[in-house]
Amino acid sequence: MTSVGDLGSPLVFLASFLLSLLVLAYRWPTFPRVRAGVDAVRERLTGRTDWSWLRLWHLLLPLAAITAANIVWNVTTLQCEDSFAILASGQAVLHGQNPFVVSYCGGTQDQIPYGLAEVVLNALGATSGSILGMYLVWQLLALAVVPLVWAVSGDDRRYVSVLVATSVLYLPNIATNIGVENAIVPVAVLLMLYALGLAARRRSAVLKGVAAFLSTARFPAVFPLLGSSASLPRGRWAQATLVLGVFLGSAGLAYAIWGWDAVQVVYLGQFSRVPAESLNVFALLLVSGWVHPSLVSAAVQGIGLLGLVVFVNVRGYSAVAASAIPLLGVMLLSQYLSFHFVVWIVPVLLLGGTTPAWLLGYGAIAYLDETYVLWPLGYDRGIWWPYELLGVVLTAMLLVVLVRTIRSEEARLRDGRKVDNLSRT
Repeated sequence: MTSVGDLGSPLVFLASFLLSLLVLAYRWPTFPRVRAGVDAVRERLTGRTDWSWLRLWHLLLPLAAITAANIVWNVTTLQCEDSFAILASGQAVLHGQNPFVVSYCGGTQDQIPYGLAEVVLNALGATSGSILGMYLVWQLLALAVVPLVWAVSGDDRRYVSVLVATSVLYLPNIATNIGVENAIVPVAVLLMLYALGLAARRRSAVLKGVAAFLSTARFPAVFPLLGSSASLPRGRWAQATLVLGVFLGSAGLAYAIWGWDAVQVVYLGQFSRVPAESLNVFALLLVSGWVHPSLVSAAVQGIGLLGLVVFVNVRGYSAVAASAIPLLGVMLLSQYLSFHFVVWIVPVLLLGGTTPAWLLGYGAIAYLDETYVLWPLGYDRGIWWPYELLGVVLTAMLLVVLVRTIRSEEARLRDGRKVDNLSRT
């Protein structure tokens, strides 16, 4: 993981945490003084009595400045590390070579476990011939998350967009982390938000097929997409079949072009991969030796995720919940879950209620676990029990969000309430 320095990364996290806390407290009834204070500051600065003046560029401008500073830092200080493997993968595509097993930095060999959509994006970044081009592609994708949240959040777009832009799930990842994982993180988040937008607008199957192709960037992303059409009164299973067909077809195309590595590295190889970190209950299971990555454990994970997909479609859950529930399943069942990947659950913030508060706590503990527990205590000193304990805590927090989401949706179905507050314009 590359960051904006040993001091810069914690400062960005702390600033993000405090801002997130402020944004959440603004709507908490138990903290009326927070809202009154923020409103008073707003009126003094803008002369306005509401937030209708807030525009998307007000959020994007500071985010773009932070992103630019991060890119400059990395370009001027970066030595050979795994980001160059992604550059090598993109260059391999441009030269008609295998993009899934590459050599870089004088002979270091690495596997690139990302699918066809990511290969295309890597090639786009590699056209510049430098690591700078790769960073620009990745970071532009990361910045696009907030505009897409703005587009799908309906009447509450201002508050939700500010919540996402300041969230510890999002801001530390785009501001202080650039590495292999970041090449696929924003694509997956954009995919989920895109799927929600499609569900709200009842767009054509062609656009859902495009989303299915994008899900090949990192294959767990296909599970939330399979659930995203659950609220459709008709055709939900046809949509799911389309998504699965395009996903498998894209994987087959990659196999036809590049051979077995397009399957073994991207899919099968991940089942037996021993992760260096996992911010869920696998932290306990893997360190204790109670479970080992294998095709058997992968089958259990796959069945569990497909079960959630079938469940939300049978029940006809709203687009947000039907995407959020399989997405939470991915976070719970993934044997490799680093802090990079907590940004995947940004779309879950759209559920509203107390869910964002739970996810703020989850993101904060995940950051502290990886930064100050896993590496300094676990790998450096051999003290593993704090990491194992926090893995259980993080899993419990996700389970709480999952159960609360299901209960909320079941109550909505019983009462016949409106499906979503997503934009339909």
